[in-house]
Amino acid sequence: MELIISIIAVIISFVTFLYTVLVEYRGEQREKKQSTLEALNLLQEQVFDKLNEYTFAEIKDISDKWNESAEEKRKFVTAKKGTATEFWNTHHEYNTINEYRVLSGYLARIEHFSLGVNTGIYDVKVTERAATSYLTMLYKKLEPLILTKNNSNNSSYENKYHKEFGKLVTALTKLEA
Repeated sequence: MELIISIIAVIISFVTFLYTVLVEYRGEQREKKQSTLEALNLLQEQVFDKLNEYTFAEIKDISDKWNESAEEKRKFVTAKKGTATEFWNTHHEYNTINEYRVLSGYLARIEHFSLGVNTGIYDVKVTERAATSYLTMLYKKLEPLILTKNNSNNSSYENKYHKEFGKLVTALTKLEA
């Protein structure tokens, strides 16, 4: 009889353990979903709303001007006419430099969020339900900037910036299909 009571106690303990694990897992999943929604809301406030003020053509123009100014700066410094700082201080025709940096900052925030989704910190299904179409459109809109960053005239090697954003858009598109 004692053996049966001991076996029942072990079974009850095991069932209690499984239930505890299940409750903990579900709580973590809920927190992950909540964190994803909070991160998307923050991105909406800090990045998406501001990027909506730019058109594709404006972003392309800023990227093109950045490429042009980077080449002119390289020539200026190579010809020993002055330093990079002196170039920026004297060549005001490249007035989109600050906008390029602002757009780069927005892109970096999106990349950070994308890394979180791609590594499982944020929930991919919540992201898919909340933002697939918008993130896909945004990737296409920011593509000139991404290409500029990846194919910098200043380097002899190919950069791989913002690959997490691209991976996220690809994954979300596959999930939606």
